[in-house]
Amino acid sequence: MWINEATGILLEAAEVVILPRFLTLAKGEIAEKSPGEVATVADHEAEELISRRLREEATASDPGLLMALLEAPAVWLVDPLDGTNFVAGRPEYAVMAALVRSGETVAAWIVRPAEGDVYVAERNGSGYAGGRFPPILRGYVGRH
Repeated sequence: MWINEATGILLEAAEVVILPRFLTLAKGEIAEKSPGEVATVADHEAEELISRRLREEATASDPGLLMALLEAPAVWLVDPLDGTNFVAGRPEYAVMAALVRSGETVAAWIVRPAEGDVYVAERNGSGYAGGRFPPILRGYVGRH
């Protein structure tokens, strides 16, 4: 998967699922996963969209996936939403993903939708950080 395509998928989840729910969640749309850890309907919907679009397994709920990190040709690790900041109404929440190939992390993404920030790093390659959405990605989001 190319860097811009994966970045576009995360931005799509942010724009379509996450941003519309920021500061608008109802009580029934928030659940505690463990003490101090929350999950929201936005978490679940963003994970489904990202997983479907990446067309690969993208969940940490199965401990057996640890071996896949070492053995599989490609594994996506996805945190669809930093739920704690999101539920608290803090704009510092993020959508995060990493691509692991044969046990080596080859690329990682952090998208901060409320602030319009995108951070991308590619092993032995290019990267960018901070600032607003780069011009190449502006087609993926409705605001600049």
